[in-house]
Amino acid sequence: MCLLMGTATGTRTVYPMIIEERTDDGSVLLLIHHGLTLSLTKAKVATELLHLKSSINGTETEQIINGTDIERSLFEDQQRMATVYLTNSSDGIRVTGLLSPTERIEPVLSEAGQASGRVPHIVRNIQRPVGSRPLMMERRKDTAPGICRDRYLPENVTIEIYVISDEVHNRRFTKNDLWRYICIFINSINAIFMSLSCPKVRLALVGLEISSKTAEAQYVYGSDKLLNDLFTLYNLKDYVKRKMEAYRNPDLVLLLTGRDIYESTSRGIRRDITGIAFEGGVCTEHRVALAEDAPGSFSGIIDAAHELGHSLGASHDGSPPNRYIPGHPGSLKCPSKSGHLMTYVDGGPLRYKFSQCNQEEVRYVLRMRGKKCWNVNAVNFYSLKDVYPGALLSPTDFCRRFYKNRDMYSPTEQSLKRHCKMRCCSARKPNTLTCAWHHMLDYMWCDAGKRCFQGVCRSGMHSSSYRSKSFKG
Repeated sequence: MCLLMGTATGTRTVYPMIIEERTDDGSVLLLIHHGLTLSLTKAKVATELLHLKSSINGTETEQIINGTDIERSLFEDQQRMATVYLTNSSDGIRVTGLLSPTERIEPVLSEAGQASGRVPHIVRNIQRPVGSRPLMMERRKDTAPGICRDRYLPENVTIEIYVISDEVHNRRFTKNDLWRYICIFINSINAIFMSLSCPKVRLALVGLEISSKTAEAQYVYGSDKLLNDLFTLYNLKDYVKRKMEAYRNPDLVLLLTGRDIYESTSRGIRRDITGIAFEGGVCTEHRVALAEDAPGSFSGIIDAAHELGHSLGASHDGSPPNRYIPGHPGSLKCPSKSGHLMTYVDGGPLRYKFSQCNQEEVRYVLRMRGKKCWNVNAVNFYSLKDVYPGALLSPTDFCRRFYKNRDMYSPTEQSLKRHCKMRCCSARKPNTLTCAWHHMLDYMWCDAGKRCFQGVCRSGMHSSSYRSKSFKG
């Protein structure tokens, strides 16, 4: 039914270098090797507030993480479908991520930089899987030509997605590295989803659960190495249903597993399964999907995109209408061997695009789910219960966001802070400082051991269990 999960089959050593960097828009021209130069721009994949669930000594904990911090070093080249984390230090630059859908890159941490100051990196080839197992839901870029005239759909739809990384998948990562990995992963799926139009569909990462053995025992059906597709999917559906409030009601939930997914048949088990999802399950209790991903390899991106395509309503090309979704158009008009994303055939560049039939199916399901599904539920800094904006934004961050100007800053003026006031300043002219004062946000630090709350500098204002955590690139 599909190929086995992707594996690295070849490597080469390269020495990346920045050949141009623009300060006005943050874009970077990055030379990987003489045959490849990436034109990088800032990538956007996460909502401003990300929820992190993990387990410490058997106790489930939750943190709030600033999505902007995570994305600070995240770049993309949409034309080449590349997504990388790019950091710069005294001993050279480091690049981690995908150079294309078929190549990934990472620094060689065991080797010192060469005399040129350029850090050696390994580029690895990735074999991509080409299929999966879809599941009919129980009842209860091929860009379309012309202008989008569907009056029942907006031009852009944001689908909020929560990711669960099972224990086998997350055990090799530090917490920060897993965040980076998942951001690259989701952004790479978004590059594939760029082939959808009317509406344009974008995934927004709203949270991550770093699952423990105790937690995953509630949904994993299998062993430490194997995972049954059907039983796990139904267990996951029930698990997520219990967790919806904690997950903040996402539209989709994706489980990434480091296990080998298998299907039970009358002849035994089939291990050539790389994912499973409910067709059309978006924004319903069947919103779950799962996909294999060899940890650290990005091998599951095509699988996950394929499964999430099923969740959005796309069938395998050449399939009849889904009888459990009344009026579903199906994809009989599109050949099953075209090589598009929702086929079993590797069609080269077409492998990263939805067919025209798939697009019609996705439009139909999104139209059926309605505005409640399209609306973004992710809360902003000012409305999350028990989380206050000053715990996430520094005074300078506030100034830069308020005035949409990276040159703004807030000077340290203790006499003002004690009264929960601050200034936002900018040097518009030489030797001239232009400032405006503002009330400090609730939970901003105003004095030693004190935070502002409703305009008063108070002691004993402890952070809630939802904590801000800096994610440095």
